[in-house]
Amino acid sequence: MSARTTPILLLTFVNALGGTLLIPVLPFVVRDLGQSDFVFALLIAAYPFAQFFAAPVLGNMADHFGRRPVLLVSQAGTLASWVVFGLAYAVDGGLALALIAASRLIDGLTGGNQSVAAAYLADVTTDAERSKIFSQQGAIAGVALIIGPALGSFSATGPVGFLGPALIAIAISAVTLAACWLRLDESLPADRRADALDLNPLHQVNLLGAARRLEGSGPLLRLFSIQALLTLGFSGYGTIIILWYADRLGVSEANAGLLMLATGVFLIFNELLVVPRVTATLGDVGAMLFGLSVAAVGFALIGVPTTVIGFLPLAYVMNVGLATSLPTLQALVTRAADEREKGAVQGINTSVAALASTAAPIIAGALYTSVGGGTTLRIVAATVASGAVVFAFSARTIGDRIGVGLPVVHRHGPVHAIARCRGNGQRNVGLHVHGHDDAVHAPVGGNT
Repeated sequence: MSARTTPILLLTFVNALGGTLLIPVLPFVVRDLGQSDFVFALLIAAYPFAQFFAAPVLGNMADHFGRRPVLLVSQAGTLASWVVFGLAYAVDGGLALALIAASRLIDGLTGGNQSVAAAYLADVTTDAERSKIFSQQGAIAGVALIIGPALGSFSATGPVGFLGPALIAIAISAVTLAACWLRLDESLPADRRADALDLNPLHQVNLLGAARRLEGSGPLLRLFSIQALLTLGFSGYGTIIILWYADRLGVSEANAGLLMLATGVFLIFNELLVVPRVTATLGDVGAMLFGLSVAAVGFALIGVPTTVIGFLPLAYVMNVGLATSLPTLQALVTRAADEREKGAVQGINTSVAALASTAAPIIAGALYTSVGGGTTLRIVAATVASGAVVFAFSARTIGDRIGVGLPVVHRHGPVHAIARCRGNGQRNVGLHVHGHDDAVHAPVGGNT
């Protein structure tokens, strides 16, 4: 972890912690205000809904003005959102609900800084380092998944109620903003910035049109579609899993928190130890196909067990797939982007994920109530599996875009040996023909 990436990883932690702090708190706040669980679902969807609109705009601005000013302004917005959430404690009824909704929307509008943060990391890392740094981001999100719910529950049970989590989030957000102000330097030189600045909201919301205007739009469109499918599956699972813990496994509210703790531990372990080895062995393209396939299998099997003991090994398998595919997809999107469009590309990718995250809770909730949890999990598995199929058929196109070719050999004469060798972080295939080196050494699935 370098000095340049530390503030960005801290920002990632704060964004993830903000969401997980609310997991055990917001449902009870909504019920205390006399509102239904559907209102709770709408508040959950408000964040990605706002992020859908904001992420492309922030990404475009970051390509034009630079990363640092956009990150600072958006982090200030996150701080403001928690202040608004805290103000809801001082009022009652409809006004309190309106302030909570406003805080979620403000946080979503500024939460588009995830795309700018990803572009910043792409600026300051090499292709070989990128999968590793995105895996570190995933591990940090795992830490937030462990700390956030416990911290939210503990602070909300104090004398100030849900103002407790708000005060903690305000303090952490303020520290992060100060750290970014003091430690975050600009990563995008003036000569690499985009000349055009398109802030037309109609252009930004038209994701398909915006994507088609990008350099290398073909491979990027395929990666964006995989992002949509993976996010639909992952977010749909996240929506119903607490219900599944209770209905299928008979897990209490307290033990559900322990299962979330186990998920966070799995994620940290996989992102720090398993994923780097997978990407080093298979390269980004191979790791992506591996991750999507394993995640689909995990989602398909996770609905079978009826006990926690049977559930945990399959949950780990699913976690390996997600831990591999999520950061690897981020790395592939970054590598496929033109140098002057990395912010815009990350903005579109974040908006695609936000749109899927908005739809997933509604779809998964409706499926769960109509066809049951087992069928819903199978549909989730099929969604992720379709992402694996799309990627498999797109691997050559994506590989050509990021400079990862397929094995190329001369087919004349007797073959004496096929040798695998490593160099510059990539695997090569060499074909020894006619007793001398008459081979094309083509990169296969490695990091260039």
